[in-house]
Amino acid sequence: MNIKIPTIEDYKNYNGLHCHKLWAEVGESWICPSCNRNKFQILRWTTRFPGKPNAFKAWVAVLHRHHDHSQGYFSTNNSRFTETVICDQCNSADGQAKRKLGLPKNFSFSPSEIALFINATPHGKHKLNFEVARYIYNGINI
Repeated sequence: MNIKIPTIEDYKNYNGLHCHKLWAEVGESWICPSCNRNKFQILRWTTRFPGKPNAFKAWVAVLHRHHDHSQGYFSTNNSRFTETVICDQCNSADGQAKRKLGLPKNFSFSPSEIALFINATPHGKHKLNFEVARYIYNGINI
């Protein structure tokens, strides 16, 4: 697969789209705690609004405040991890693993757990190892 690499100008012109405040808030030194990619490396060329008549290609790098949806699900009733800003690909990996493995919707992998079952590529999509994700989930004391 051929990955398109943004120029420094592409990166500097990117404003964070709908998460522009968070994009600015994290600063230039931010690195995703799950995949260890910086803001430049999470920028990827993709289709915006796929499946719609107004779909188009553009640079996208989205950030998410990833939090523990499983508070109250486990016997401790405590959050397993603090809210953390992660990239869109890592946040999506959490959801993809839960759907593929049939895990509860109110469960969340922590950023450090996500790091164990993803393979990240600069400017590309993550590849997921679902068996590792299942192993992690099965090892959590419920």
